[in-house]
Amino acid sequence: MLDRRRLIGGFLPGLGLATLLPGCRSDPAPGGTPPAEAARRAEGLDPGPDPDFEALLTASPAGNPYAPLGAALRGLEAGRQGRALVLMLGDSHTAFPRMAERLRELLQVRFGAVGPGRMPPGRAQSSFVPAGITLIQEGSWSTAHALRAATPGPFGLAGYRLTGSQAGDHLSLASADPRGFDRLHLTLQCGPESGSFRLIGAGIPEAPRATRTAAPRLRLIRLDLPPGQRSVTLELMGDGPVTLLGWGVDRRGRGAMVESFGINGATLATLDNRDPAIVARELSVAPPALIILEYGTNEATDRDFDPAAYGLALSRRIAALRAASPRSGILLMGAPDAGRPIRRGRGACPVTPLPALAAVRSTQRRVAAAERVGFFDWAEEVTGGLCRLPSLARATPPLMRPDLVHFTTDGYRLTAERLHANLLRGAGLGGAAA
Repeated sequence: MLDRRRLIGGFLPGLGLATLLPGCRSDPAPGGTPPAEAARRAEGLDPGPDPDFEALLTASPAGNPYAPLGAALRGLEAGRQGRALVLMLGDSHTAFPRMAERLRELLQVRFGAVGPGRMPPGRAQSSFVPAGITLIQEGSWSTAHALRAATPGPFGLAGYRLTGSQAGDHLSLASADPRGFDRLHLTLQCGPESGSFRLIGAGIPEAPRATRTAAPRLRLIRLDLPPGQRSVTLELMGDGPVTLLGWGVDRRGRGAMVESFGINGATLATLDNRDPAIVARELSVAPPALIILEYGTNEATDRDFDPAAYGLALSRRIAALRAASPRSGILLMGAPDAGRPIRRGRGACPVTPLPALAAVRSTQRRVAAAERVGFFDWAEEVTGGLCRLPSLARATPPLMRPDLVHFTTDGYRLTAERLHANLLRGAGLGGAAA
């Protein structure tokens, strides 16, 4: 089992231990009494839509993809209670968290800071190293992700799954933010063989939370914690597997949030590998003001790229997101300039473009116009042309990595600043410089 003395004196200071409540226990009998339902709500089990996210949204985008975000942000500036969520889904550009973190920072400075929100579970996404958060995963955990259609699900928004079963194996999250957090989110896949876990944190009661259910089912937990929490640990009891599809922390109250989920190597098609019922449930409990789709770089490497098929796939994905989250706006990020360096100069432009880059971008722009969703021209806003990539890689500080495909931390931060200005302009709140 987890050495609590080490936690109390080291990584997780000042932990209080008491009694925890059940988590994914068997379904209650139909016709449960209101007190029983109230108890389940107090335990954070199967939460309904968060009224703070719904409070500031318009009834529908009504043809303006920025309208829900604009309404939510204006409501926050007016002092109304609520939250404005921007959700990003994408490839390695999004999997590396610096772009989303900078966008979150910019929005939260002006509209209120409530923490990071939901993330991939534990260290399932090994390259995910968020700023200001320490993630520790100890024990025999198995990981899967939704990159390939052949990988058995289920997967939710995060696109990752983490399963453990050995007693004492644990996941820990610690925040460097002095304000801490006071809410924990868990997304669990439960079933007849599922085991139990306990949570350890300052002032959190302690007792096993069972995840066993009569049939496979999703279980969401949104648990309110004592204010100022700086760390939390999930420890397995060893009585069966516990499967996490996501987790996260934030603070109750009004403000803006940016959540991002990316998979290295992902294309738009990888969204089809997520369970649509799980995604719809996750979107329903925290409806975004804006959903950003950041794909295209990996499609651009396809020498057999079919623009017509890709356009249909984009339109279908937009329709699916609208059906799952009808009050959300949608924005496409056009694929940025990317290519392969030519070591022995060939003319004035020592870069070979990715084979389908131009076709991908033109299709994205066409679909964005036809479907009336937002469009962020990443190439125009940041890279400024294929032949500029080497100079961006040599800049001080460098903005591109030597592969001329991925950005540096500074490049992603610059992208976020230009995207932030684009969102504010679209939302009717001006385009003030970052």
